[in-house]
Amino acid sequence: MDVTLRQMPDARRVTVVAHELRGFHPVGGMGTATTFLALALARLGHSVEILLGKHAPESIDPSWQSLYDDAGIGIRPVPRVAKAVEPWHFAHAHAVSLGLQESLPDVVVAHDFGAPAYTALRLRQAGIALGNTLFVVYCHGPRRWIADINSNIALGDLPTVLGVSVLEQTAVELADVVVSPSAHLLAWMNERGWQLPEQALVIPYFTRAEATGKPADTSSRQDGGRIRRLSFFGRVDERKGVKLLTDALNELDEARLEGLELEFVGKTTTLWPPARVLSVLADETKRALAGVSFMSDLDQPQALARLKRPGTLAVIPSLHDNSPNTIYECLEEEIPFIASKTGGAPELIAPEDHGDVLFDPTPEALASVLERVLANGNVPALPRRAFAAGMAADRWAEVLALRPQARRAPLTNGERVDAVVVRGASQDALLRCVTALEDQTHDRVETIVANTRQDGLDQGSAPYVVFLDEEDLPNADLIGTLLAVRAATRADVVTCGLELENTLHFFAGDPRGLGAVTNAYGNVALFRRDVLEAVPAPARGVRDADWPLLAGLAAAGASIVSVPAALVRRVQAPGSAEDDPAAALAVVQQLERVLPGPLRGAARVAAGLAADRSTP
Repeated sequence: MDVTLRQMPDARRVTVVAHELRGFHPVGGMGTATTFLALALARLGHSVEILLGKHAPESIDPSWQSLYDDAGIGIRPVPRVAKAVEPWHFAHAHAVSLGLQESLPDVVVAHDFGAPAYTALRLRQAGIALGNTLFVVYCHGPRRWIADINSNIALGDLPTVLGVSVLEQTAVELADVVVSPSAHLLAWMNERGWQLPEQALVIPYFTRAEATGKPADTSSRQDGGRIRRLSFFGRVDERKGVKLLTDALNELDEARLEGLELEFVGKTTTLWPPARVLSVLADETKRALAGVSFMSDLDQPQALARLKRPGTLAVIPSLHDNSPNTIYECLEEEIPFIASKTGGAPELIAPEDHGDVLFDPTPEALASVLERVLANGNVPALPRRAFAAGMAADRWAEVLALRPQARRAPLTNGERVDAVVVRGASQDALLRCVTALEDQTHDRVETIVANTRQDGLDQGSAPYVVFLDEEDLPNADLIGTLLAVRAATRADVVTCGLELENTLHFFAGDPRGLGAVTNAYGNVALFRRDVLEAVPAPARGVRDADWPLLAGLAAAGASIVSVPAALVRRVQAPGSAEDDPAAALAVVQQLERVLPGPLRGAARVAAGLAADRSTP
């Protein structure tokens, strides 16, 4: 295959955000795809750097470091953050945003999983930073997709899945371009109501040969011949189909397996060590086989060389996959294989060859294919790929030729804002808060000191309202930033991050289901006065009064956006069902008012379960 790439006439500065990368351990399919993309873009003539999210650059394998060096790719870690970030799923996005602002690129390519580009995209949306940068979200499978295909999700993981999922969906929706190697994943997003950008493209992964410029060695290509061995190809776990294969083998007549070797080419896992795999093979199956072996310590070239041995049929029985790297590797290296018909796998193989190599992910279907293949006795012909060589390079060239719509912070000096400070017990704290409001960069702020929020609301008339406690210390650009985000998003309510004593705390804004178990809406907020019919005094025992207030507005249909910037120093942390049960109950009551009758207990149950997670 010709792996010459056409040089781009207009080179761009590209930053590839990576939490997985070849040369660091562990690494999976996402890391392989990211690596090959970076190498291919560099070969196309672009200036490429990798912003590394989770590894120290000095821990890289020297051979991979040489490969990146030869391609002219720099690897830079995200900057260290002075304060811890909460919730934890904001931490990497915050660090990535700081790293991108240190060295502004023309193009950012960031994966969907974990939403590392979320903070940068929110800041760009408001015209605060990175206004001239094109953002591409490279989709390999978000956490919610993984949760959907994995029924073994633990209850303790539910808040994490919900929190990360909100950021992942928002990042995809705010991107200029979304690229997925499969139409399958884009369809999954569409079916769940994700608002994909106009440029939502299906582009196959780059292969190793396309990325490095070194054609695959097909000199040992098999041309038929007797089947000597079946080689499971992939990580040895249930999701990759290890149990599917063993069950299928147990269904075959012993005579079909007589003398065949069975090997597992891929990393074994804690849940599926060799002993467990052997235990689920029937005794009759093991007696018929010539041997069972596990090749778990091979690097990629060694694994492929093993699969190229004459008489080998690779078996890829994955239960769920987006666009399996194993199939790309078999197609490129001309390794005969059969594979399960799941996810985006069928999109990689020419339709006319589907019947020969694809099977439904059931033991019966795989056993039927193995019966047919083994009855013939010969290694089946290699299927044809469904995409042309060079397609990935051509499509990515089109992506990098795009230019983003420049974003600038909207002018908001004409907007009037009432800043209501609720008086407490400290005159010194009150004076500090009021002084900070007098120093705001926005010039039309009316400060109102009142005993309650409702009193302050009644005293003012501005179209926008901000509530502060006397111990809050707002940054000078608090009001101006909230107004800019409001103008950019047209949200009814805009909240911001907080600087607490030892942490920075950020919010999702509209957390959906997560809002029933923790305040992921925000605390300090800019409200359109029109949405504030009344601000009732908090119920007895409520510590975080903002949580039920914002939950009630969201339940009534108000749109809430949170800017991930810590614009207020605050003493009190946001509430959750674990540490503020009175507020959680008030939130549940707000949500139950808008739920259909049969579902009104669901929010209460969810909040109760979340609170119980910390109970021994």
